Amino acid sequence: MIVPMKKYAFLVYHKEYIDFLKGIQDIGVLHVIEKESGEIEEEEIHIKYEQLSKLNDALKFLSKRNVEKAEEKEEKRSGEEILTELTKLRTDLEDYTQRLAHLNKEKQVAEPWGEFSWETIDKLKEAGYHLDFFLCLSRDFDPQWEDIYNLSIINELNGQTYFVIVRNSEETIELDAEKAVLPKTSVSKLYKQIEEIENILQKTEQRFDHIAKSGIKKLEQHKNSLKADLDFNNVVLNTHKEAENKLMLLEGWVPKETEEELNTYLNKSGVYFETENAIPQDKPPIKLKNNKFARLYEPVGELYTMPDYKEIDLTPFFAPFFMMFFGFCLGDVGYGLVILLATLLLRSKVKSSMRPLLSLGSYLGAATIIMGFISGTIFGENMLEWSAPWMKIPQRIMLNTDQLMMLSFAVGGVQTIFGMFIKAANQAKQFGFAYALSTLGWIWVILGGVILYGLKEAEMIGAAQFKLYFIIVAGIGSIFIFFMNSPGKNIFLNFGLGIWDTYGMASGLLGDLLSYVRLFALGISSAVLGNVFNQLAFSLSPDVPVAGQLVTILILLFGHGLNFFMSALGSFVHPLRLTFVEFYKNAGFAGGGRKYEPFK
Repeated sequence: MIVPMKKYAFLVYHKEYIDFLKGIQDIGVLHVIEKESGEIEEEEIHIKYEQLSKLNDALKFLSKRNVEKAEEKEEKRSGEEILTELTKLRTDLEDYTQRLAHLNKEKQVAEPWGEFSWETIDKLKEAGYHLDFFLCLSRDFDPQWEDIYNLSIINELNGQTYFVIVRNSEETIELDAEKAVLPKTSVSKLYKQIEEIENILQKTEQRFDHIAKSGIKKLEQHKNSLKADLDFNNVVLNTHKEAENKLMLLEGWVPKETEEELNTYLNKSGVYFETENAIPQDKPPIKLKNNKFARLYEPVGELYTMPDYKEIDLTPFFAPFFMMFFGFCLGDVGYGLVILLATLLLRSKVKSSMRPLLSLGSYLGAATIIMGFISGTIFGENMLEWSAPWMKIPQRIMLNTDQLMMLSFAVGGVQTIFGMFIKAANQAKQFGFAYALSTLGWIWVILGGVILYGLKEAEMIGAAQFKLYFIIVAGIGSIFIFFMNSPGKNIFLNFGLGIWDTYGMASGLLGDLLSYVRLFALGISSAVLGNVFNQLAFSLSPDVPVAGQLVTILILLFGHGLNFFMSALGSFVHPLRLTFVEFYKNAGFAGGGRKYEPFK
C-alpha cells in the first residue's frame, strides 16, 4: 500500500534557520519539495559531488581486493586523507604501468642484439664508420651479402636473423631487409629499470591491500558525512527567501505515520508551520508499506517505476504471480534446490542490506522446486519416464507438455482478469464507482462466457441453453461497456468509445494471452537443453575408469552451469515483461511517482 502523506510548510527566521535544519535532519522524516526555478548549484556543491564520485569509485576499487578486513588496526587518518593518498597511488600506478609496458617493448626490441655500448658506436661514427642494424627472415638471408658488405651476424632467433653492417659515410646499403631502430638504452639498463618499476608496482599493490584492510570504514564514514552535507546544502538551495531574505520558507512531505515526532520538535522549537493532507495533484512522494512477503518484491517493481500517489500499489498483487512465473520458466527441481540452498547459506555472510534480496531468491528457488516437480524435471531428467514403484504416486500430479501449455494459458487468463478487477478498483478509487462500470462489464462478459463454456463442456447445460445464457450475459455487460464507459458524456460518444474499446479488447486480450505461452516455452527449453547435456555426458565419455568419470563430471558441470545461467536470466527477465506490460496494462497502471527520500 502507499503510505498517506501530509504537506508541511515552515516559516523560520533566517538566523535560526541552520539550527532548525539540523534538528529536522536529525529527525529524518521530511522529504523536501524541490524548487522548479532550475537555479544553478553553487560551486561548493559541484566540488562535493565530484569528491563523492571519487569516493564511490575508490570504495568500488578497494572492495574488489581479496583481503581480510579485520587483520590490521583501523586507520587514524581521516577519510579525506586516505582518499587523497589512494587517488595519487592510482594515478602513479597508471603512469608506472604505461612506463613498464613501454620498457618491455624496448627490451623486446633490444634483447636479440645483446649488450653493447652506444658510446662506442658514437665514437666509430665520429671516425667515419657507421653501423646499420638489420633483421630479416632467416630463409630470406642471402649469404652473398657477407661478401658484398662488411656484415656480421649478431643473432638468429625465432626464424629471424639479426645482423650489423659497418660502412663508411659515403657508402649506401641496398638490401631486402628491415632496418632496425634500437632504443638508446642498453639491455642491462632496461632490465634494471624494469626491475625498479616492478618493485614500485609491488609496493603499490601492498599499499592498496593495507588501505583495503584498514581504511574502508573511514572512507565509508567520509562518504556518509559528505552525502549528509550535500543533502543539507540542497535543502538550503530549495529554500524560498521571503521578506527581504529575513524569513526562510521550506516545504516538504511527511508520512502520516511518522509525523508525531516532528510535531513534538516543532512545538518545542516554536517554529511557525502549517500542514495539510496530500492531494494527488501535488504529486507527493511515494513510500510503500507492505507485508513481509510483498516487501521483498518492491525492488522488482522499482525497476519499472513507482506508482502514482492516487493509484493502488500493485506490489502485493503481482508478487505471487512473479514468483510462480519464475518457477514456471526455470521449472527444474535441481536448479531450484541450488538457488534455495545458495541463498540460505549466503544470508549469514552478507550485509543486512543484501538479505532481503537473498530472501527473495529463496522464495524464487522454492517456486522453481514446486513448478519443477509439477513439470517432472530434475537436472534435465524427465521424472515422468521413471519406472520406480515409489514414483507412481508423485507422477499423478506431474503434467505433460500439452497440459503445461494449457496451464500457462490458464495462468495468463487468471492474471489478466485479476488485473482488470484491480483496474476497476483503481477507477473507482480515483474517479468514482461509475467510472469502473465499463471495466466491470468486460469482466462480466469474459467470466460469464468462460463459466458458461465450462458448464457446456461438462454437459451441465445444452448448446441451446448456452446460447441463451450467453446472450443474456453479453447483453447486460454491453450496457456497461457501450453506455457507461465515460459517465456524463453524450450517449453517442459513449457508444463510439465502446466500439473502440471492443476492438482494443478483442485484439489486445488475445495478444496478452499468447504472451503467457513464453512460460511454457522457456520451461521446456530449459529441460530439453539440460537433457541434451546429460545424454552428451554419458554417451561421449570414454570407457576408462577414471578418465571417463572425469569427462562426464566436467560435461555435466559445464553444461548445467551454462543452462542454469541462461535459463535463470530468462526466468527473471520474461516474468518482468509479463508483469510490466501485460499485467500493468490490464490493471490500468499509470506510474510515474517519485520515491520518498527523507532529509536525514
